[in-house]
Amino acid sequence: MIKMKCVISFGTDGWRSTMDTDFTVQNLAIAAQGIANYLKSHQYDKKGILIGYDTRKNSQLFAEEVAKVFVGNGLKVILTDTDAPIPVVTFGISDKGLDGGVMITASHNPPEYNGIKFIPYYASPALPDVTDPIMDEIEKIWEKPTIKKGALEHVEKVNIKQRYIDHVFNIINGENIKNTGLNVIFDALYGTARTYMPELLKKLGVKMEVRHDYLDPSFGGASPNPSKANLREVSETVLEKGFDLGLACDGDADRLGVIDDKGNFLHANILFALLLEYELSQGKDGDVVRTVGTTHMIDRIAEAHTRTVYETPVGAKYIGQYMREKKLLIGGEESGGMIFREHIAEKDGIFANLKILEMVSYYQKPLSEITADLFKNYGDIKFTLINFPCKEENKEKAMKNIVKILPKTVSGKIVIKTTELDGFKFVLEDGSWLLIRPSGTEPLLRLYGEAGNEKELTAILEEGKILLEQAQK
Repeated sequence: MIKMKCVISFGTDGWRSTMDTDFTVQNLAIAAQGIANYLKSHQYDKKGILIGYDTRKNSQLFAEEVAKVFVGNGLKVILTDTDAPIPVVTFGISDKGLDGGVMITASHNPPEYNGIKFIPYYASPALPDVTDPIMDEIEKIWEKPTIKKGALEHVEKVNIKQRYIDHVFNIINGENIKNTGLNVIFDALYGTARTYMPELLKKLGVKMEVRHDYLDPSFGGASPNPSKANLREVSETVLEKGFDLGLACDGDADRLGVIDDKGNFLHANILFALLLEYELSQGKDGDVVRTVGTTHMIDRIAEAHTRTVYETPVGAKYIGQYMREKKLLIGGEESGGMIFREHIAEKDGIFANLKILEMVSYYQKPLSEITADLFKNYGDIKFTLINFPCKEENKEKAMKNIVKILPKTVSGKIVIKTTELDGFKFVLEDGSWLLIRPSGTEPLLRLYGEAGNEKELTAILEEGKILLEQAQK
């Protein structure tokens, strides 16, 4: 009998798959046993492991399955008493000084997906030096399944919501927000932020309308992603009712979405740039980190304030690592996650939304005007990410082929710098750039581009498409 290849794989941010194929109770138990083996072999088995879960179908059941495996392996297990945002679980690990944690979530993926993410003791996304040995353990168990399980009666239930809310309230500038009299609409997208954001907004004296703040494992038939398309109704409501802002979080609340007072959806690149300029304008000390696929407006802002910018591969784990090790001021990525020094070393959409409110309150201007000022000072940006289907087994071949056809010019502009930090990035003489990289979580090749206007961006992307086509031959 031929043994099926292991379907479990920890990619950019844990393991995710569809519940009708690979993400089953049986396979999850194997993943949990692999994590338990890792924890015990590295002596992370004394202080306790916190388990949380999102609002997806079966997430609580999956969390309980992981808990049973951990109990069976002699670990002290703490389980959230209801669904919880991943930044809250991460905060709980740090707050309680635990050995680590597990989150059952597929983040912003479609409703048929679920996933598992391991969070180490340092309360930040796990790096390869953690996930690689976990995968080694999982592959051993896959070949010869040996899974220990215990009873849920040995699991401690905990609610860490109030501790988190008190922490956030203590580090946000609440007085400015209270005195501004903001009126916002918040879309919870049926996710884990549905009780946290309204409570914090109320505590901060913000008038609000809340949408989709109830459980719906199908997420209204869409992905719980705070994208422009998913926030169209919020945008329309901002205009119709005169809200100052529209805010949203994704399913596990590590990303944010923002609509300004004119109903415009603001890309995560712009939000990151806005908050970086705001933080540095406060006279705060510290450098910044961004991923290879994030806007270079960050570099222009940092240069104006004589700050250093660090560039990492795509993935919050690398942002978190730099934030922890270098004590940086702020870090972010184009996909909508930001990390702040005064908070946890994990993306937090709830906290980032509150920082947007804090910024608007400080400037005493509508967000649209603050954004216009940013573009006036640092130039406009046009940014696009395009996904191209590519089978997993063909990704490596395509990237190797690009080495043979590296361009010296793109759209008539000289390539002044080529980096291979994560895929291939071509920086052009006018500051625009093109990036081709394989997705770490899906069977895709990703094409990123940034330029000063739409015409230039289109020209750059067209050449990028040609490069991809040649690489896949």
